[in-house]
Amino acid sequence: MTTFLVVTCAAPFASFGEEAGNVERGTAARPTRSALLGLAGAALGIERTDREGQAALGRSFRIATRTLRPGRLTQDFHTFQSLPGARGRPATRRDALSHRGGLETSITRRSYLADVIFHVAYAEQPDASVIAADLAKAFRAPRFVLSLGRRSCPLAAPLAPREIEAADVVAAFRIYAGETWKTGSGDIAVEDEADLPASDRPRRSHIRLDEPVDRNAWLFSARREWLVAASGEERMAGDD
Repeated sequence: MTTFLVVTCAAPFASFGEEAGNVERGTAARPTRSALLGLAGAALGIERTDREGQAALGRSFRIATRTLRPGRLTQDFHTFQSLPGARGRPATRRDALSHRGGLETSITRRSYLADVIFHVAYAEQPDASVIAADLAKAFRAPRFVLSLGRRSCPLAAPLAPREIEAADVVAAFRIYAGETWKTGSGDIAVEDEADLPASDRPRRSHIRLDEPVDRNAWLFSARREWLVAASGEERMAGDD
């Protein structure tokens, strides 16, 4: 049996970026691991600059998601200013502002998912330094404001955390959902095949670039994600 901490992530807008860039900032269809670890870190009060704390949090949990409401894709645009590359990188913001006359203005397009609901399960690792019970307390009384992907995407409702002992994550999601189990698309994504029941095999997998390496430098590494439908039907996710 595994301890799963299951929560409900609902938001009017969410965005899960996997590729960096200023001109186009897209969103994945499901929450990224980095976004969900960021959610947990914000609740616990772990600063972005606390590399050891962030690393310990990442080692403490495997994460799975279930899509209840995938949302509608929508776009917004912003303007940003930058110095010409020939000037080099300014050492400070004050230095950058001293060159206002040479600033260049550009447009960046950002994608969001509107009106989303996901169930998220944090599976406590055997050698976890952050345990599910402590994370549940933090989700009930978070230290920092919680958002879903970006700071501009606050949650629409409390997370409603619940610790569940189950043989696999599908069972944990089913217990958490209760009579509403059949609501939503039901797609379940996991980081480890062992979190799925054997009856769901065979299944498809793909690579996601969302494993946080250094949040200050915005460095992420690749990981494999397994995707199935809650009914046990195989859902085509793309093979690598």
